[in-house]
Amino acid sequence: MNQTRIFFLVSTALLALILGACGGGDTGASAEVLTEAAIIYSQSLTETSAAASPTPEASPTEKPPTPTKTPEATVTPTLSGTPPTATPSPTNASANTACLRASFELETYPDGTQVPVEKLFTKLWRFKNIGSCPWTPNFSAVWVQGELFSAEATTLFTNVTIYPGEYAMIEVDMVAPKPPGHYKGYWMLRSDQGNLFGMGPNGTEWFWVDIETIPRQD
Repeated sequence: MNQTRIFFLVSTALLALILGACGGGDTGASAEVLTEAAIIYSQSLTETSAAASPTPEASPTEKPPTPTKTPEATVTPTLSGTPPTATPSPTNASANTACLRASFELETYPDGTQVPVEKLFTKLWRFKNIGSCPWTPNFSAVWVQGELFSAEATTLFTNVTIYPGEYAMIEVDMVAPKPPGHYKGYWMLRSDQGNLFGMGPNGTEWFWVDIETIPRQD
């Protein structure tokens, strides 16, 4: 089986796993948004495979080529936690991903924060526009899958244009679910043209809210 066939089988399996997770969330998931988010991951992996050159095979009568040292990839820091699927390996961003990319700066209620059940809280993320395109007032944060926390699935986050190098504050009102336990929900950003994007070198990584709910102390 050649390298291309193996890659597409693995990509298909990853896509099936992501879509299968749709039925496992506590509140369900938006099939349309979840499908598009999965396609973004698949396309990013396809770009990685297309950019990779096949390893030359030495013939019995030819001298094998001298191996060269491959530079080590720089690790890009991201939010703590585990995304719902494998993060694509860093590659050169395409025209689309270079246009729409976000860099995580800070958040309220970081991973593992304990919140009493049924308490209203406001999750805040601060992102920097590191793409080449401005974010207009019609850009939004959208829920992808996992726990929705009684929030709106789509939230507009700016009433001004945010140019490359500037910052956006995204605030979403949520309610800590019951019974007590660990809850996590995944989100992405969406452009005024309906294109989903997020963090990472290719703008494909999801961000999330991750809390532990505890009994109320009344």
